[in-house]
Amino acid sequence: MPKRYISVVVFTGLMAIVALFGYSIPGDVAGAVPTRIRFDNAGGKVVFDHKKHAADYAVPCERCHHESATPRENVKPCGTCHGVTFDDAFRKNHAAAINDGASCVTCHHSEYAAAKWDHDAHAQGYSPSCTDCHHDTSIEPTPTNCADCHSDGKNGASPDRKTAVHTRCAPCHADMFDAGVKGCASCHPFTDTRARFASTKEAVVGPGSASCQTCHADQKLKDLVPGRMAAFHGQCMSCHEKEGKGPFKKDQCQQCHLK
Repeated sequence: MPKRYISVVVFTGLMAIVALFGYSIPGDVAGAVPTRIRFDNAGGKVVFDHKKHAADYAVPCERCHHESATPRENVKPCGTCHGVTFDDAFRKNHAAAINDGASCVTCHHSEYAAAKWDHDAHAQGYSPSCTDCHHDTSIEPTPTNCADCHSDGKNGASPDRKTAVHTRCAPCHADMFDAGVKGCASCHPFTDTRARFASTKEAVVGPGSASCQTCHADQKLKDLVPGRMAAFHGQCMSCHEKEGKGPFKKDQCQQCHLK
């Protein structure tokens, strides 16, 4: 190689190293919008050009950040809702990490409160016999509150309170139970938390009554909320496939994941 080219090659090499180093670290934040974000994972870190997607491609914020339609500084990390595993630690910590109603109502879109039950109306107008609701005297010598024996959780041989009460109510209110989730509002006061928040009214989400299993009893949490990898792949690859640009096929992993 001629000596006059050596300095050019050295300079070009140094610039390439500087550029590679710059893309391997998280970008600076300009206002509330970061330039680049680095995601570390088992498949190899991914350097995501946030500025290019947000500014150049004009991708709406809510396309990725479900809880925010406008740029803001405290956008929640994806892992706040999309955990690697949905274990007890995740359930405990994710509520503490979310401190605003906009994020909560993304998942907790509805809430049913405790049932309002008119005992006198049932006793005087609907159920002439106490044993229509209460156990017979061989089990329950005198009528008592369901909660005296049936707790909110599993209690050995006794059904939990929800199962016990529903079992007693169902024979008389088959139409309500046949209606599925919609029938719950016949007894349980219902709040559409998403609509309430959108109307700027206070939307308080109770972690107990707003549990996923309240309405989605037959589905596992991982089937309702995608895990972190599935969430990222679903957002990124589906958008790339729709646009017909960028990596979205299974054999194109290396275009995003850097070893």
